[in-house]
Amino acid sequence: MKAHILSLLLLGYSLIGFAQQQDNSIAIGIVLPDQQEEINAKSFKLLETKLKSVAARNGIFSDSYGSFVMYPQINIIDNALVEGGLKNINIVEIEMTLFVKQFDTNVGFGSCSKTLKGSGNTISDAVKNAFSKISPNDNTYAYFFTDVKDKIKQYYRENKEKMIKSARTMAAQQQYEQAFALLMTYPSSMEGSDEVQDVAIEIYKKYQDATCSAKIAQARGAISTQDYEGAIDILATVDSESACHEESLKLIEQIGTEIRDEQKRELEMQNKLIDNAMTLESKRIDAIREIGVEYAKNHQPRITYTQIIK
Repeated sequence: MKAHILSLLLLGYSLIGFAQQQDNSIAIGIVLPDQQEEINAKSFKLLETKLKSVAARNGIFSDSYGSFVMYPQINIIDNALVEGGLKNINIVEIEMTLFVKQFDTNVGFGSCSKTLKGSGNTISDAVKNAFSKISPNDNTYAYFFTDVKDKIKQYYRENKEKMIKSARTMAAQQQYEQAFALLMTYPSSMEGSDEVQDVAIEIYKKYQDATCSAKIAQARGAISTQDYEGAIDILATVDSESACHEESLKLIEQIGTEIRDEQKRELEMQNKLIDNAMTLESKRIDAIREIGVEYAKNHQPRITYTQIIK
């Protein structure tokens, strides 16, 4: 349990760091073909890694799709075979064009092109070598993403009320996780994020009331098997303004009477951490973010390259 308490302390600091790190980021997922004529899957895997580095360098979060996707079009515009020595060498010149669009509406939000050169024993090797030369510090990408981010922020400004209305409709249909996933796409650094956050907390309270009875039942089950640490973990997620808060406090008190003195001292420490390590509001926002991210991961659509380029 000592390790658990330490992790809870570290969690308080890591969540602060996460919020700061993600403060200016906008989510744009990256979609690539599995392979292309003369370009194999390993080359595209390298390209994906490079594009994620470029995106991160320019304040873009690319590990989930959200509403926006980025995809490349690769054209080999020149290929020369240099003969001599033990092996022939292929030298290629490729044009890589990056596009950003909103997937649902198919509306484009910008594009940029970059010429790359590479060499290798085969054309595929030469293309992979060209991809390896992509630099996150290239100003071409900086100008591109600056323009794209401005357009995406304008989109969020114009559609904020629509997002909030949709989230409330989802909550009314008890689609709480989907509502959180939608609201969490709104960039936290933008004007209006406080209003979006307030709506998320409003929905979270309803979510807590709808789910806290199940949490209480889970905690009772853990207590019955003397899994006190598991019960505490569950009870710590019950919001202090939920309908089950008083019952959760009674169960914590019950645990305190059943565990050994050393465990009891650690329980008291953990209760203090739960109460004081983070404010109530930050705990809610972190919980909302976690629920929204988990929903997005589990319900992320399979977007193929063929769908995107249409």
